[in-house]
Formats: sequence, C-alpha cells, structure tokens
Amino acid sequence: MRTLFHKTNQTLSAFCGWLMLIMMLLLVVDIVSRTFHQPIYGLAEGSVFVMMITIYLGMARCEENREHVRLELGLDALPSRVRRPFESGVFGIELLTILIFLYAVVLDFLKAYQTGESVLGGTMEFSLWPIKVFTVIGLVFYLVELVFKNVQGMQGPSRTDQEVF
Repeated sequence: MRTLFHKTNQTLSAFCGWLMLIMMLLLVVDIVSRTFHQPIYGLAEGSVFVMMITIYLGMARCEENREHVRLELGLDALPSRVRRPFESGVFGIELLTILIFLYAVVLDFLKAYQTGESVLGGTMEFSLWPIKVFTVIGLVFYLVELVFKNVQGMQGPSRTDQEVF
C-alpha cells in the first residue's frame, strides 16, 4: 500500500507541475490580451483556482519528503530517547489540526455542491465545488501521508535522526 501511495503522490506532484504551467500560460495570455486592450475575462480568476488545486494536491508529496517548514532547532539539540515523546506530541497536534481542517473543508464542499455556490470573476461566474473537491482530495492524501510518516517514524529511528532526500 505504501508503494501505491508513493506512486500516487508522484503522479499528483507531476500533475501539479503541469498545472503550474497552465497557471503561467493563463496569466501570460491575460497580460498580453490586456496590453492590446482585448481582455479575456476570467483568466486571472481561473489561474487563482488552478493555484489552489496545485497547493492542495502537492501537500502530501511535500510531507512525504519532509519539505514542509518545521521548527526543529530545539528538537535537534535533544537526544533521541528524549526527542521521541516531543515528536509524538507534535504529531498529535498535527493530526488534530488536519482532522479539524478536513472536517471544515468537507462541510464547505458539501454546502457549495448542494447550493451551487459560485463567484463572479469579472463578467464570468465560476462554480466553486469543483475547486473544493480538489481541496478535500489533497487534504485526505496529506492526512494519510502524515499518518504513514509518523507510524514509520515510531517504528524506526527518530525522524530528525535521518535526512530525507
């Protein structure tokens, strides 16, 4: 299962790279069209939605590689046997935070889907539920990766004892 999840994270990460290219193309076309006084409405707003999808779908891969910002200055100074209880406490806080956030995002997605929630971007109306479903998917993958990493860390050496590349 771990290998399947790793491959899925790689695929989502590659997809995020392509989404970044699409986001940049949307912005370039928007700027060029505005330069020639022929704006194409909705491109800037569309690029914001693409950026949101990119952020949430890329979170699990960042956690897999331990590329999130962490404050480890104090933990690095502690011996391994003392460090492990602190890491378990941090994991508990991370897990609780993500579960609360995921619960709120799922409720927000369901509300947007049921009510047909949309926003007006320029002269175009954008439905929000397709964006919010990617937020839910990204957070679920992040949550699973967080649990995988911490269970793996509890079974082996302390997570700050080894570098992850």
